Amino acid sequence: SQVTHQMAVNVQLPEEVGGLHGSAMFIDSEDTFRPERIDDMVRGLPEEAIEATMEDREIEGSADDEEALDELVDAILEKIHVAKAFNSNHQMLLAEKAQELAGEHEDSDYPIRLLCVDSLTAHFRAEYVGRGELADRQQKLNKHLHDLDKVGNLYNAAVIV
Repeated sequence: SQVTHQMAVNVQLPEEVGGLHGSAMFIDSEDTFRPERIDDMVRGLPEEAIEATMEDREIEGSADDEEALDELVDAILEKIHVAKAFNSNHQMLLAEKAQELAGEHEDSDYPIRLLCVDSLTAHFRAEYVGRGELADRQQKLNKHLHDLDKVGNLYNAAVIV
């Protein structure tokens, strides 16, 4: 969860400070997404990264300006598209919807450049219990991974599971 949150921030940074100038999609199957963690991570960025991102987003102020930092945190959170998965079928549907969302944002100022799934296997493990279910679970997981990979390849996005 920590890595996915940090990557959802870093992907939005301007390229000159190591970002991809993109947005993120977060498929959340365990209710782990925390906006307050994003807030902490944005405020913990190096001053150079904060200043460059503020300039890129046309936010007036500096890294030590609390009001400008609040505005930057809000701008970063706006570019993290969070979808909560309630079961394995819903999670697989969200992967398909991620492809649609990436297509809609392809020509925007912040195209989807990161797709996070936290956790990939939680619903599958809970719903497919026992040896008799193993083949079905593996088959569904394989399709799900294929769909996620497709989004990454079609839209030049990193996929973190």
